[in-house]
Amino acid sequence: MACGVVTGAINSLPAPPAAVADSTVLDEQGALAAELAYKAARVAVETSVDAGLIKGATAAKIAKLDQRAFTALGVVRKAYAAGNATSYASALVAARAAISDLLTLTGKTGA
Repeated sequence: MACGVVTGAINSLPAPPAAVADSTVLDEQGALAAELAYKAARVAVETSVDAGLIKGATAAKIAKLDQRAFTALGVVRKAYAAGNATSYASALVAARAAISDLLTLTGKTGA
């Protein structure tokens, strides 16, 4: 009986520090990738606007998509800061989708 209790306790030990550190680095890389993707999308949008490729109704659609992507990135930052793995993972998925939508519409303008 005592062996069963000890075995159960060993199986419930927290992950070693190296495993936690590796996970933290991956989380940071995910957040960094989202930040850089958004910045790239913003540069594409701004360049297209400056070149006169985006205007009128398309500019209005892109402005809404840009706001959605920016807001999604803010959710990623907050989830990362809170250390909530579930909300962080779903926030990354939402941010990636919003940034992809922004880039897709920007690409359709010829930019």
